[in-house]
Amino acid sequence: MEPNINIATMKTFCDLVDTGSFSRAADSNYVSQSAVSQQVAKLERDLSVQLITRGGGIITPTDAGRAFYEGAREMLRRYEQLLGEVHSASDAVRGVLRVGTIYSVGFYLLDPFVRRFFREHPEVALHVTYTNWNSISAAVISGEMDLGVVACPDTNRSLEILPLRNEELVAVFPPKHDLTNRKTILAKDLAGESFVAFQANVPTRRHIDKLLKSRRVSVKVAMEFDNIELLKRAIMAGVGVSILPRENVEAEAARGDLSYVRFKDPAFWTRPIGVLRRRGRQASPAENMFVGILKEGT
Repeated sequence: MEPNINIATMKTFCDLVDTGSFSRAADSNYVSQSAVSQQVAKLERDLSVQLITRGGGIITPTDAGRAFYEGAREMLRRYEQLLGEVHSASDAVRGVLRVGTIYSVGFYLLDPFVRRFFREHPEVALHVTYTNWNSISAAVISGEMDLGVVACPDTNRSLEILPLRNEELVAVFPPKHDLTNRKTILAKDLAGESFVAFQANVPTRRHIDKLLKSRRVSVKVAMEFDNIELLKRAIMAGVGVSILPRENVEAEAARGDLSYVRFKDPAFWTRPIGVLRRRGRQASPAENMFVGILKEGT
C-alpha cells in the first residue's frame, strides 16, 4: 500500500532540513520537538528509507531525504498557490496572505507579529514560508508570494522595498574566547580571527564584508553556511567567531552556549530589514494590515 503523507508532515520535514534543527522546525509549525521527531520517524518507516542523518549535533538530509525535500517543497508551493486561488475566488473578504521570510528574520523578529496577526485577523489565511533570500525575491516578482521580509534587500526594478528597521550586529564567540571579557569591541580586534560566515552570495554576508572592509579589517573565513542555525553551532564547536544580529544569539548567550560583545560604535554595526512587494501591484487589505502591524512593532 502506498504511504499516506499529508501536507503538514511535508512542511515539517522541509522546515527541519532548512533549519537543521528539531526545535526550530517545531517552533515554525507550533508543535513540540517530540512531535517533529515522531513525524520524521513515521515518514521514514512509511517510505522504508532513511531521510536524515544526525552527526555532531547537525542534521543533514541523505540523498533520499534531499530528493524528498525537493519534491515536497514544490508540492507545498503549489498547494499554497492553489489555496490562495480557491479562497480568493470563494471569499474575497477573508482572502489569503502569503509571506516569505528568511530564517534569521522569521524566527526572531517576525514571529511575534505573525502571532499577533493570527489573533487580530483570524478571517485571513496567513501562510508564512521560511526559505532563502533569492527564492523570496523570485516568488514575490512572480506572484507566488505577496510579501517578503528579508535582511539587506537588494534593489530590483520589479520590487518595491518598504524599510522596517535596522538590527544591531554584534561580535559572537565561543563561550571561553579571550575577547568575551570585554565590555565593547572594535572591528580591528577581530583581525586575523578564524571566521564563520554566511555563504558569499547571501546579502547579510555581503553587507558584513562591506562593513569590515570600511574598517580595513580582514578575517580568515573558516566555514560558510546559508543557515544561521548551522552557523551558530559551528561557533559553539569552536570553529571560529562571527558577526550576527544580536537578537539571533541572545537565547544561546543566556544559556551559556555562546557569548557576544557589542561593538563600540553600535549605530554603524547594523543590518537593514525590509519588506518586498511587487512594484505596480495593488496591495490587498490583508497585506496592508500585515505591514501595518510590522511597522507598529518596529
